[in-house]
Amino acid sequence: MEFAWSGTAGLPLKTEILTAGSRSTLIIPASLRGSALILTVRGINADGIASATVSTSVAVDKGDFTATWNGVVSGKPAVGQKLSVAAPAVNPAGQVTYKWYRGGSEIRGAVASSYTVTPADATQKLSVRLTVTGEGMNPLTLTSKTVTVASGVFSSSPAPAITGSATVGAKLTAAPGTWSPSDAALGYQWYRGSSAISGATGRTYTATAADLGKDLKVRVRASRAGYTTLDRWSSPRRIAAGTITAIRWPAVSGTARFGQTLKVSQEWTSGSAVAYQWYSNGKPISGGTKSSLYLTTSYVGAKVSVRVTVSKPGYTTRQVTTQAVTVGKASMVIKVNPKISGTTKAGNKLTAASWSFSPTPSAYTYQWFRNGGAIPGANRNSYLLAAADGGTKITVRVTAVKAGYHNLTATSGAVSIYLPPRTVISRDGTFRVGSEIKPGLYRATGTGNSCYWETTSGFSGSFDELNSNYFGSARTYVQILPSDRGFKTSGCGTWTTVPTTGANASKITTDGTFRVGIDIRPGLYQISGTGTSCYWETTSGFSGGFDELIDNYFGSARSYVEIPSSARGFTVSKCGTLTRIS
Repeated sequence: MEFAWSGTAGLPLKTEILTAGSRSTLIIPASLRGSALILTVRGINADGIASATVSTSVAVDKGDFTATWNGVVSGKPAVGQKLSVAAPAVNPAGQVTYKWYRGGSEIRGAVASSYTVTPADATQKLSVRLTVTGEGMNPLTLTSKTVTVASGVFSSSPAPAITGSATVGAKLTAAPGTWSPSDAALGYQWYRGSSAISGATGRTYTATAADLGKDLKVRVRASRAGYTTLDRWSSPRRIAAGTITAIRWPAVSGTARFGQTLKVSQEWTSGSAVAYQWYSNGKPISGGTKSSLYLTTSYVGAKVSVRVTVSKPGYTTRQVTTQAVTVGKASMVIKVNPKISGTTKAGNKLTAASWSFSPTPSAYTYQWFRNGGAIPGANRNSYLLAAADGGTKITVRVTAVKAGYHNLTATSGAVSIYLPPRTVISRDGTFRVGSEIKPGLYRATGTGNSCYWETTSGFSGSFDELNSNYFGSARTYVQILPSDRGFKTSGCGTWTTVPTTGANASKITTDGTFRVGIDIRPGLYQISGTGTSCYWETTSGFSGGFDELIDNYFGSARSYVEIPSSARGFTVSKCGTLTRIS
């Protein structure tokens, strides 16, 4: 007999040949639990040919696990802590899976034998459900004992410290230290004594005047989901008076002189009140309690300073005195310099007039000068010209006087005082320079055009001794030099000294030599004569030397001549009338 055991889908399990009446046995493998078992029996004759076949099918039931487990959840049931369960002793061995539950709800993802408690678990009941599975075995479900989760406790909770200067106006900072878990939310509340300061809920706090002399402390409150909120307190710090800081030190601006205003400016800690007291020579000025001081005449020569007092509630009052400045006199301004009026000849009175100062002086003093030297006793606004003034230049100095101001002096322009000509030679002849005639400028007063003069270096009559000479109109000048030894004149009339003033005319109607700027004015002249023998020359002096010639002309008497202001002399002959046109 052939016995063939097979599972579902004909999977052969065991085949054996036995004699009739024998039994075939099979230990059912776990893989067949829950499926069907088939036994096929075939009879075989002596020739080895199967004579009959019988098959039967038997259903195989699933097995059941047996387990030994205490269901205890190990670990501290608190937020942040780790819980775990031990695996059960199962027979036969199977696969164990885990699911943790919060109350009756499955915790997503919590499928291990251990579980870390989260903030969501606080105050909740936790359990774990184990399921044992195996091939051909009915699942076995085991449920642990329930544990109730307590709120978490911070493992590190240091007391805060207060850093910064414990003075009014200073910023204080709460240093909370390192908390664990590190993601704890920290809140702050500052206290003055035992009273919470309204609005002082930041990590920093600036001490105010209300804190002066009080103890400040800060409370740090730590919170975290699932954790018991915890407060920690700093040690108190006593608040002292603040220090007022000068952002810009007091400085006095303005000019320290009469009529000006001094101002003091500075910048202090915000909110400070500033008071002023001005001092003159160390004594307080009555009413001098503003930031500025107008300088009257009473302060001239005094040393002026200002004391600045700075105060602010909760702060130490500060006083600063500026460096003293000496108040000087003010300065007047000359608007118009004085002029001299009157006839500039001896015996006439000159008067100082037409000056102007600003501001208007209260008084004036005067001093007249002759050629730059002060004239003794000439200290009024008028001066009577004396004979000694002839040929000199007179000026007047007017000094303005006003209380609180520096005296200011204005000087007039000089006026030339007429010096009457004095005869030095009254006849023709030769004269020794130095003894009979002094070196200098002289004018001939003769008439006609036959005036001749010469200067010489000796008296031998040799041509080599001739320094310079002239022949022409008797209206002429000669400059006798110190180097000349002799002077000869003929047909020139009387020689006189030269007056310091002249007509300063704009028209020339006679031949002769003229001083530019004294006898005639410089400028452009139109020549309106006849003939072609017109001669003119411009010179830098009157010595007759060729090197003094600036320019000259000979030709038509209908022409123009430009007499420059730099020229000293102008000589003209046979040109008719010359009229200045510009």
